[in-house]
Amino acid sequence: MAGRRCPRPAWPRARETRVLENILALNVFHLLLVFTRVGAALMMMPGFSAIYVTANIRLVLAVVISAVCLPAVADVLPAQPTSSTTLVMLLFMEVSIGLYLGIMAQFLLVSVGLAGSVIGFSTGLMMAQAFDPMISQQSAIVSGLLSQLVMVLIFVMGLHHVMIEAIFGSYAVFPPGALPDTGDAVRLLVQIMGDGFRLGFQIAAPFAVYGIIFNATLGVIARLMPQLNVMFIAMPAQIIFGLGLLMTSGPFILMSFLKAFEQGLRPLVP
Repeated sequence: MAGRRCPRPAWPRARETRVLENILALNVFHLLLVFTRVGAALMMMPGFSAIYVTANIRLVLAVVISAVCLPAVADVLPAQPTSSTTLVMLLFMEVSIGLYLGIMAQFLLVSVGLAGSVIGFSTGLMMAQAFDPMISQQSAIVSGLLSQLVMVLIFVMGLHHVMIEAIFGSYAVFPPGALPDTGDAVRLLVQIMGDGFRLGFQIAAPFAVYGIIFNATLGVIARLMPQLNVMFIAMPAQIIFGLGLLMTSGPFILMSFLKAFEQGLRPLVP
């Protein structure tokens, strides 16, 4: 009994080994394909592309999201191409689609900056500048405040899930390996941009009317009371009344932005 040798384990046959290698290679290729679109989209999408979100965090998020959602889109993914030229073109198309999705999400928030600029000009706060991490540059303090609040509410209310769902819903609209309809894509961006400008002007309209009425009232007071130093009281009064109007209409403004953002992404959500 002691001299008996243990039987050697049965190693897989060469054919089974090749099949396993092909399966692993295909899964790695599909993961790379999904990661390319997801990573490019996260580079541009609001919140994920902010300056305080480092590249390492975006990389980890893209890998995790791609690995988790790979089975959901595996049916529409093409087979691994045999030529390197086809592979490069396929990856380039996926990067382009991902960047397009991120830019589309950015365009959905163009109304925030527009409304903030008009509100700042009407309330006398346009000259107050602060660093806005959303755009990585100086902006009017009202625009920075609105963009920060909107971004916080997007993540608090779970709208970042809608962005992720839109990325994977795009596989039904833009299948990998198929040439997308650039005409429809450009028209969608133009429509989103137009809707953003319209929403921004609609939200800022009460503040524009307030600015006109306030300045007209100051002109009348200056004519009726020439001895009064109107400029001495104009700026504080304009800021105080403007902040009061902003505080009153703030919830409506934020909910309008969030509703427009969600509706803009819904066409891509399955």
